[in-house]
Amino acid sequence: MLTCFRGNREEFYGEVLLLDERKITLTGNQGLKKSSRAAAILDQVFSLLQVEEVEFFGLRFCDDKQQMHWLDPSRTIYQHRELIGPPYIFYFGVKFYVEDPSKLKEETTRFQFYLQVCQDVRRGRLSCPAYLKPRLFALMLQGEKKMIDYL
Repeated sequence: MLTCFRGNREEFYGEVLLLDERKITLTGNQGLKKSSRAAAILDQVFSLLQVEEVEFFGLRFCDDKQQMHWLDPSRTIYQHRELIGPPYIFYFGVKFYVEDPSKLKEETTRFQFYLQVCQDVRRGRLSCPAYLKPRLFALMLQGEKKMIDYL
């Protein structure tokens, strides 16, 4: 087989789905390669979101058996054997919760926590008693309206 048809083994193309439903496209043009540490991808996402309390967040990806895995920032993209792609699809999310979110220092961190909880409630991953659901959904809608007005 001719090498011109194989493509570049270092070429990287990926997408990160954020908690607010936006998508970030990551390519080799941003200095990313398959031999890059996964921390480089996380750094790009944290920079875009202006998240400083990075220890609470991570990127997940789905393998060919539909199992979710956390991206290990200390390993290269090559070393994540379960990762399928390109394109590589990552999901940004809360990896570690704090006991009291009001003790978080940054507003952007609290906002990302809020988005994660809203997403988990909507998708049924976080249970909520039936009697609280109407109030919770009303608060979520109110929060989203405030966010739209803010933007």
